[in-house]
Amino acid sequence: MAHDLTVDAVRTALGVSKLKAEVAGWNIVNASAANATRFVVDDTEATRLLEAAAGATPQDVAGLLHDPVKGSLAVVNERNDLPQASLDELVADSVSAGLNYQALTESLSRHFGLMRLAITGRS
Repeated sequence: MAHDLTVDAVRTALGVSKLKAEVAGWNIVNASAANATRFVVDDTEATRLLEAAAGATPQDVAGLLHDPVKGSLAVVNERNDLPQASLDELVADSVSAGLNYQALTESLSRHFGLMRLAITGRS
């Protein structure tokens, strides 16, 4: 059960990182347009869920992760009230989201590699 929760938590974080990278791409495309709408990812629900999962029992976490009432864990908001961001800042956001995604996939890969070694009896 703990393995499933770890994988679900990483999958949730991967989804949020992917969304942040996509939104950063949208903002980069619109950076040169005058009065362009800036998009922002609101991931407070995903953060709350992952923090709750860190200290909960496996049954509680399973209920949190598979709650059919929750439609999405991150929301993209259009913001017209934000100052126009520099292209360097937007590219840094994109790179940061990409690196976060890469780190999560690498940790998940290592997790599965260790499980495979444990199953085959190697150390």
